[in-house]
Amino acid sequence: MAVTMVMAILLAAAGQAQPPAQLRCGDFLGEQGRKPAYLLYKGCEQQHDRQDQPYLARYEVAGKHARQAETYLHRAYGLPALKRYCCAWDSSRHSWRDRHTGFQYVMVMATEETPVRQRQDWPAIDRFYISVHAYAHDP
Repeated sequence: MAVTMVMAILLAAAGQAQPPAQLRCGDFLGEQGRKPAYLLYKGCEQQHDRQDQPYLARYEVAGKHARQAETYLHRAYGLPALKRYCCAWDSSRHSWRDRHTGFQYVMVMATEETPVRQRQDWPAIDRFYISVHAYAHDP
């Protein structure tokens, strides 16, 4: 009788188990419930020509909100501070794994070429760009 009871409990638990999450293109930062309004989602596409065919979600932020965005992305995801290299501002690539799905994400925040050399002048930069690659398997 005890074996029957254990089997019944295991079968009931198996019936309630959630299927594994499926990675799909979308607003990754918004889906994780952490995206402020000033981070504008611009779209997502699968990169079929890259190894593991990751999904790439693109975001933009106005220069006047870039410091807020940098601080937010650092606190929420661990993105390193942007630095000026040559003729643009750029963070180094940063990756993290979603604890719930196991998906791997790689993020970078950068500008196009700009003469702006000081952080306090970031509002003069029209747009900063954030790219988030998502992988169902380790890249």
